[in-house]
Amino acid sequence: MDRELLVAIVAPYPLDTERLSGVEVAIVYVQQELLRYPGIRLHIVTCNEGISEPQTRVQGRLSITYLPRAGLGRITWHKREVAQIVDALRKIQPDIVHAHTSGLYAGAALACPFPSVLTVHGIAAGEARLAEGWRQQLRGWLDAQYERWVMGRTQDLMLITPYVEQVFQGIFQGRSYLVENACDRRFFDVPWRPVKGRLLFAGPVIPRKGVLPMLKALCQVRQTVPEAHIHIAGSLSSMSEYARACQDYAQAQGMGDAVSFLGHLTQERVLEEYGACEAFVLPSFQETAPMVIEQSMAVGMPSIATHAGGVPWMLEDGVTGWTLPVPATAEGDSQALAEAILRVLEDPQGAKRMGQRAREEAERRFLPAAVAEKTLQVYEQVIARHSGQTAERG
Repeated sequence: MDRELLVAIVAPYPLDTERLSGVEVAIVYVQQELLRYPGIRLHIVTCNEGISEPQTRVQGRLSITYLPRAGLGRITWHKREVAQIVDALRKIQPDIVHAHTSGLYAGAALACPFPSVLTVHGIAAGEARLAEGWRQQLRGWLDAQYERWVMGRTQDLMLITPYVEQVFQGIFQGRSYLVENACDRRFFDVPWRPVKGRLLFAGPVIPRKGVLPMLKALCQVRQTVPEAHIHIAGSLSSMSEYARACQDYAQAQGMGDAVSFLGHLTQERVLEEYGACEAFVLPSFQETAPMVIEQSMAVGMPSIATHAGGVPWMLEDGVTGWTLPVPATAEGDSQALAEAILRVLEDPQGAKRMGQRAREEAERRFLPAAVAEKTLQVYEQVIARHSGQTAERG
C-alpha cells in the first residue's frame, strides 16, 4: 500500500466479538489481518435489532457503527435500513464499500455513490427451497427475489467459492474474483488430540444442516463402534422446534450419553472442541462455502460432508475428507453417512493421513494473510476501474 485506504464494510457484525457465528466469523478474521497494514482504516457499518439508537465505537484504525434494525424489512425491500446505511456511508466517505451477504447490505452498497464489491456467503434461493412452514417460506421467497435483484446489478463480486458464480450464471454479468474465506489462525495452532469415538458438528441446529439424519446415522454407527458419540456445538434457538425434535430423538433412542447439545460456544470453547474429536461431520442439504470445513482442515482432521454447494471445491473425496451425495429427501441418507463415519473411526491411521493432507491444503488456501492480500488487490482494481469510469464521465 502506497497510500491510506479507507474501507467501509457493510455486513452483519456482533455486539460481542467473542460470540461469532456465520458470516461474522469470516469478516472478523480478514478485518484483523487488514488492520496489520499501516495504511488501512476500516469502518464497519451494521444493523442490529438489539439497539434503539445509532452508536459508534472507535478502536484505533477500526470504527464500528451500529444502526437499529426494525422488523418487516423484507416487505419494504429493506428501505429504511438501506437509507440509514447509505446516510452513514456518505458521512464516512470511504474509498470503497465491501458488502457481505446478498440482502440489505448488498442493497445499500448498490445505492451508494462509492466503488463497491460484494461477497455472497449464502444462497438465499437455495435456502428458500428448503424452508418449512408458510412464514419461513415467505421470508425465503422475499430474500430470494431481493437476491436476484441484487445479483443482476452487481458489477464486482468476490467469490468465496466458484459455486456462487455457477448459481448466478445468466443473472450476474459483472466481474468476479476468487477470494476464499480466511480461517482464524488459532485453528492452525490447535493441538489435535482426539478422544476415541468423538465426532463434532458445529452450526445451528436447523433442518438444512441435516442434524436429525446425522443422529440416525450415529445410532447405526454405535452398533459397530459403541463408544461413538457426537458433540453438537451451535444454537438451539434458531428453530427451537426442530432442535427439540433432535433432542427428543436422541433421548428416545437411549443415546443420552452419546449426544451432547452444547449450544452456542465462545471461540475458545470452539477451539477446544475441534482439538478433541476424531472427525467433523456436516451432512447439510444446502451450503455455500462452510467455514466449519475450513476450520476442521486447519486443525488437521478429516471431514465427512455432503457435497452440497461449494463443498466439492473444498474437500477432495478420499484425500482430504469424505463427501457424500446430497440426499434426495428431507429424511437424509443415514446409511451412507454411517458408512462414511465408520471408515474414519475404524481406520485411525488413515484418518490421520487424511487430516494431514487437509491441513496442508488449508495452509495453502485459507491463511488470513494470503486472503487479506488478495482482498486488497481486488479493492485496488475496483477503485482504479471506478476512477477511470468517473474520469470518462467527467
